Formats: sequence, C-alpha cells, structure tokens
Amino acid sequence: MEIRKIRSGEAGSIWRLLHNTVHRINQADYSDEELVVLAPDEYDAPHWVSRFIRTHPLVATEGRDLLGFAELAEDGRIDLFYVHHDHQGKGIGRALMQRLRAEAASRGLHQLYCEASITARPFFENMGFEFVEDRELERKGKHVPVLLMKSNI
Repeated sequence: MEIRKIRSGEAGSIWRLLHNTVHRINQADYSDEELVVLAPDEYDAPHWVSRFIRTHPLVATEGRDLLGFAELAEDGRIDLFYVHHDHQGKGIGRALMQRLRAEAASRGLHQLYCEASITARPFFENMGFEFVEDRELERKGKHVPVLLMKSNI
C-alpha cells in the first residue's frame, strides 16, 4: 500500500469512494435523506476538483485501486476521512491516520479534531480521539447529527 498526495485526475474516483462508502456503511446510523446530505448523489466535478486542489488530500492506493483518503486542514481539522467500504478493518484507516499525525506534527500542530459521523465514532476512539460534544452538520438547509472529537498528537 502506498500513501501519497492526490494526483491530477483522481477527484472523481475519490468522490465515488466517498459516495459509495457513505451510502453503504453509514446507512446503519443515518436516514436516506441524511446520507444524501453527507454524500450527494450527483458528482459536481468543478466543486470537487477545486476542493481537492485546495485541501491536497492524502490517498491510500494499492496498484490502481484507491483504498481510502483523508484531508488535513492547516488548523488540524480532519474534514473528510474515508476508507473504501470493501477494505475496512484492514489497517488502511490506521495507516492514513498515522500519516496525518506525522504531517500535523511536522506543521507544529498539537491537536487534531473532526466532526465525525456516528458510524465513524468507534474508529476515531480507537485512534485516540475523545468525544467532545454532539453537533449538527448543515448543508443546503438540511441538518445531520455529527460528533466533535479531538485528539492530542
């Protein structure tokens, strides 16, 4: 497995991984309407391409297969962090988190935080994050429950 920065032309693949994973894995904790808020059904190429140019996500690959990806903002916020639904529980998320922590430390950050889905809470707790408070994610007037979680580096 290789973990590297996103390359040109990968935005669509990353969006598909996010969409398919959310709609398969998070359905245990969220309604169909909430899933569409978390991962819209239509791919807006200009939005995602410009987002990924701005956020420079890390991607985990094996050969040509995209296994997962993660974004780290300048302030230590992890916005998107997903492992392909067919590859969960294989250490990919752990490897991505280790790289995020190393990158954060190299920037002089002392803490990571995220607004995790209810589904992702066990993963983040296993990675040393602590629950801080319940929050709501708002997109286009729709609200979805999420969890503020923090971890020291």
